[in-house]
Amino acid sequence: MVGPISTVALTFLLLLLQISTAGSIATNEQDHDNIVNEYNQATDKSLLWGPYRPNAYIGIRPRLDRSLISGLFWFNSDSMDNLNKIRHYCDQSLDFQGFGWERYDPRIGGEQVFKDNEFKLDLRTYFVKNQEDGNWALRVKGTPRAGFENSATSLVFYTGLESDDPDNDILLSSFGTPKNGLDKGESVKLLGSNSAFGEFEIEITDGPTTNKHKSIPSKQMLDSSLDPSKTHYLSLRVPNDNVWRAEEIFQVLIQESVQKLVQDFPDPKLNPDSNSLLQLRDLQGFEGNLHFVQKTFVGEFEFDIIFNVEKSEDKFQAENLGVKINDTLKQFDSKFNNKIKLQPPFQNVDKYEKFAKEILSNLLGGIGYYHGDHLVDRESEFNEETYEKIQLKGESEGPFTLFTASPSRTFFPRGFYWDEGFHLIPMLQYDMDLTLEILKSWFDLIDEDGWIAREQILGEEARSKVPTEFQVQSPKIANPPTLMLVFESLLKRVAAATDTDADTASFNQLGDIDSPIDVEKFDDITTTKTDSGISQTDIFNGESHLKHPQLMMDYAREIYPKLQTHYEWFRTTQRGELEEFEREPTYPTEAYRWRGRTFTHCLPSGLDDYPRAPIPDIAELNVDLISWIGVMTRSMKEIAKLLDMEDDYQRYSRIEKEIMQNIQDLHWSDKEKTYCDVSVDGNDEDMFVCNKGYISLFPFLLKQIDASNLSNLKHIVELISNPKELFTNYGIRSLSRQNKFYKTGEDYWRSPIWYNINYLILDSLKHYTNDYATEELFQLANKTYTQTRLNLVNNAFKHWKKTGYLYEQYNDVNGSPKGAKHFTGWTSLIVSIMAMPESLVRN
Repeated sequence: MVGPISTVALTFLLLLLQISTAGSIATNEQDHDNIVNEYNQATDKSLLWGPYRPNAYIGIRPRLDRSLISGLFWFNSDSMDNLNKIRHYCDQSLDFQGFGWERYDPRIGGEQVFKDNEFKLDLRTYFVKNQEDGNWALRVKGTPRAGFENSATSLVFYTGLESDDPDNDILLSSFGTPKNGLDKGESVKLLGSNSAFGEFEIEITDGPTTNKHKSIPSKQMLDSSLDPSKTHYLSLRVPNDNVWRAEEIFQVLIQESVQKLVQDFPDPKLNPDSNSLLQLRDLQGFEGNLHFVQKTFVGEFEFDIIFNVEKSEDKFQAENLGVKINDTLKQFDSKFNNKIKLQPPFQNVDKYEKFAKEILSNLLGGIGYYHGDHLVDRESEFNEETYEKIQLKGESEGPFTLFTASPSRTFFPRGFYWDEGFHLIPMLQYDMDLTLEILKSWFDLIDEDGWIAREQILGEEARSKVPTEFQVQSPKIANPPTLMLVFESLLKRVAAATDTDADTASFNQLGDIDSPIDVEKFDDITTTKTDSGISQTDIFNGESHLKHPQLMMDYAREIYPKLQTHYEWFRTTQRGELEEFEREPTYPTEAYRWRGRTFTHCLPSGLDDYPRAPIPDIAELNVDLISWIGVMTRSMKEIAKLLDMEDDYQRYSRIEKEIMQNIQDLHWSDKEKTYCDVSVDGNDEDMFVCNKGYISLFPFLLKQIDASNLSNLKHIVELISNPKELFTNYGIRSLSRQNKFYKTGEDYWRSPIWYNINYLILDSLKHYTNDYATEELFQLANKTYTQTRLNLVNNAFKHWKKTGYLYEQYNDVNGSPKGAKHFTGWTSLIVSIMAMPESLVRN
C-alpha cells in the first residue's frame, strides 16, 4: 500500500513538470524559428536571379535593389537604318510572329523564343540557374529564315554593376581593352565583387566552331578596329540607376564613332560596309561599371553567357550547359503536369497542353523586380462640382521595391493593383509559395494611411514606358482589391492541407473561397514540432506553406494589422452618401462610390469607360464597389477567425451581413431585374442607372447574393445566357447589345470580351450549382457554363495559333483580338479555365 505523497515530493514533481514543459516549449519555439529561417534563406536563393526585367526581351537581374543588371539586344547590321530598329525593349509595333517563354519556372529557368519577321531570324534563349549557389547561364541560339542565311545579325550583351558602395563593388575585364577585338574562339571574361554575392565571374563564350562571324574585305573597313569578324568589347562608367539605358548609350557610341570616321576619312568615294560601321570601338579608353560585348554572325549561331560565384563548388561550364538545360525543361514539364490538371476536352491533348504551358510560362516570365521612387500627389482635390479631369502634380516618394507579375510585357510592363489578384489565380495553382512572395511584396506597400497606389511606376526605367499624364498617383483613388480575394484563398489551401483527409485539389479554384475555415485544425500550430526542415523539393514545388503551415500563420499574424488599415482606408475614403439624400436601406452606413471619376471614365473601378451615371454626382453609389468591399470584409472575417480574433470576427461578420443586405436594398431594380448603380435626377431624387453588363453582375461574380435569393439569381443567370444581351460564341460580352452605349466611344469596356470577368462568371456559375431552384434553371446555368468555357478556350487558342499572342480583349461579334498584345496577364486565366470541370454537377 502506497502512502500519501508528501508536500515536498509533490512540489518536486510539479517543478520537474514545469521544467519539462518549459523545455518542450523552448524546443518547439526553436524548431519553429529554424523552419522560418530555413524557408526565408531557401526562398531568397531560389528566387534570387531571374529575367526580372520583363520590359526587355532579355533582361536579367537579382531581387536586390542595386546590383548587377544585364541584358541582350540584337539587330540586323547589313543596313545603317537598323541601328534604330534594335530589339531590346518589348514593343508591340515590331513585326514578330510571337515571342515569349515556351517553358519557364522562376525557380529554375526555361526557354524563350523570338520569331522576328522583319529581320528573318528566329532567336531562342535558354536561361538556367543553380538555386543553391546563385550561378546562372544564358544560352543564345539563332536560326535565320530560309533564303536569309547570309544576313548579318549583331548581338550585344551588356552588364552593369550598380552599387551604393562603389569602393567595394567592382566589375572589370580580365584582359584590359583590346583595341582590335578578340579573335574567333576567344571568350570575354569579367571579374567582379559585390557585397551581396561576393566574388564572381562572367564569361561570354564565342560558341562552337560551327559559328560563322561576318567577314568583309579589309578595303571595306576604314579602320582595323572595325572588323565584324571579331568580338568587340567596351566599358564605361554610368551613374546608378542608368544601366537600363544601355541601348541608348550603345547608339550614341556608334554615332560618335561614325562621326569620327567621317572626319578622319572625308573622301566621298569610300564606301565602307555597314557591318564595320556598326561595330563598337573604344575611342576614349574608358573603363567603368557598364560593359558591352558585341558579336556579329551569319548563318546559325550559338554562344553562352555564364555567371559563376567564385565560392561555388558547382560552377556552370559551357560543355555541361546542354545537360542542365534539358534537366530544367524536364523539371518544368513534371511540375506542370503535377500541378495543372487540365480537364476534358483539353485533358491529354498535346496542342492544348503546349498552349497551357506557354501561357502559364509567359505569366511567370512576366514577373519583374522593380526598385525606385514613384510620383504622388497628396494635395490636389478632385473637383466634385465640374468633375473635370485634373492634372496631378507629383512629388517623389520612396524608394520602394515590388516583386510582381505584369499585364503585358509590350504595353504594361509594371505592377497594377487590380490586375495582380487575377494574375495570382493560376499562379496559386502552380506555386503557392511564389504567390505568397508576391502578395507580401504588395502588402509591404501599404502606407500608414492604408493606401496602395493602383499603378506601380517605380524608378526611371518604369516611367520611361508611361505617358507623363499617367505617371502621378493619388492617394484618394482606390482600385478593386483583388489581392484580398487571393490571400483568402491561399489561407484556405493551407487550412485544407492540415487535414490529411482534405482534398486539396478542390481548392484550386476561387469558387471555394467562401467556405468557412476550420480553425480547430490550427490549434497550437506555432508550437507543433516539425519532423523535418524545409526541403529543396518543398521549395521547388512551392509547397513549403502546405508542409509547414506555421509559416502561413506567422505571416497572417504579421500582416493582419496592415490589412486592417488597408480595409479601413477603403471603407473611409470611398464611402457613399446615405443620410444627405434620405436613403434608408436596412443598415445606415454601408454604401460606397468610386472617387476620382469623370464624365467619361471611372478609372478607379478598373472598368474605365463602362457607362455610369451620365452626370457625375456625390450622390452616386456603385454596385461593383460595394461588392468589392463585401469581398474585403469576408476576407478580413476569415483571417480574424483563423487568428482567433473573436471580437474582430464578430465585427466583420456583422459588416458582411449589412453589406449583402444593402446591396439588395440599394442596388436591385425590380423593373430592370438586375443590379444597378444609383444616382439622383434633377430633383435630387434617387434613380437607378442600369447598364446591363459586367457591372450588373458584380454581386453575383463576388458571391454577394445570398443563395436563398432565388429570384435574383434566376434573373442574373438568364441575363448572362441571353445572346440578345451578354452571351456570345466567344465569351460573355462586357455590355448588353441592347444598351444604347453598346460599341460607342472608345468601346473599351462597352462590348469586348474580357477574360478576367469571364473567369469570375464561370467560377460563380459553378459556386451556385446547388442553389438553382429548378432543374430548368440548373440546365440553363450548366449549358451557359459549358459553352462559355469552350468558347473562351477555343477562341483564345485559335488566335494564339495564328498570331503567337494572347490579347487584352476580344471582339464580341467575330472573336478577333483587340487591345494590347502579349497580354499574358489576366488573360492567362485561360489556364485556370482549362482546369475547371467540364460541366456542372449537383451534389
